[in-house]
Amino acid sequence: MSQPWYVSHAETIAQNVIGLLCGFVILQAYGITPSTTLKVQGTFFVVAYVRSYCIRRTFDRLGRRK
Repeated sequence: MSQPWYVSHAETIAQNVIGLLCGFVILQAYGITPSTTLKVQGTFFVVAYVRSYCIRRTFDRLGRRK
């Protein structure tokens, strides 16, 4: 059964938000300023979101072919 696109978005966002929280704590532990941390995290969030969503949808399509 195919996963609806909105479920893929919800899962991708949940994964990335948890990753952002982990990354924020790690960057703070290394003494990086909150301003810089937020900029870096914002960039990584966008890239990770697009990557995760595209990979999820690609595998979903491949799974439907079988």
